[in-house]
Amino acid sequence: MIHDFLLAVGYFTRIPVPAHPNFSETALKRSAVYFPLIGVLVGGALAVICLLAMMLWSTPVAVIVTLACGFLMTGAFHEDGWADTFDGFGGAFEREKKLSIMTDSRLGTYGSLALWAVLTLKALALIELVEVAGVLVFLLLHGLSRWGAMSAMIWLRYAKTEASKAKPVVQQLSFGRWLLSGLVLTPAFALWPPITMMTLLLSAALLTAVWLWLCYRQIGGYTGDTLGAGQQWLEVGLILTWLAL
Repeated sequence: MIHDFLLAVGYFTRIPVPAHPNFSETALKRSAVYFPLIGVLVGGALAVICLLAMMLWSTPVAVIVTLACGFLMTGAFHEDGWADTFDGFGGAFEREKKLSIMTDSRLGTYGSLALWAVLTLKALALIELVEVAGVLVFLLLHGLSRWGAMSAMIWLRYAKTEASKAKPVVQQLSFGRWLLSGLVLTPAFALWPPITMMTLLLSAALLTAVWLWLCYRQIGGYTGDTLGAGQQWLEVGLILTWLAL
């Protein structure tokens, strides 16, 4: 379990970890269950960074510094998936053409605009949220958004037919393993009022349903890119829901 967890850390972040002694596609698939835990750890690190930054600068500057550190920590893994997904969704009508565009390393107009929109909205909304709810919001936002994004691996099929380096870790997941992976979020829910947490859970469920429907309509399933994009979709949606409360 420790080796699989470290494998997940190495896959989903840029944090140096020891090599897996028995690396295989099976081990990579098992590591997907640690997706929410990776989110909690990343969110916890960003909370500390934001707290330290706020001792030196204003909240807006501290939040931007924190987001930049997050990009370095994860390699902008999910932001890249967001941009690639919207390049594909907006750049063609046929399913196969959409998937082809999503694998192109070049960034197009749709992806550029989508990336600008999500990062701008996230930064502005986080500045307000951190001031009213504290820096620990990063912990819950990163964990819950990753857990919600994983649900695509239960309800949808993998959209690509050809082999890809992401396929072993994003293959379909059982409902039981998905529920188990979310247990790590339980302590975080004790940090805020029950009505707030219940509203965020309901919001996450609705946002997830909308995203899964969009992925099914556009490409008939999910890919590694749409999992990353789903995390960004949920993170921003949860921030806006929290602010609305």
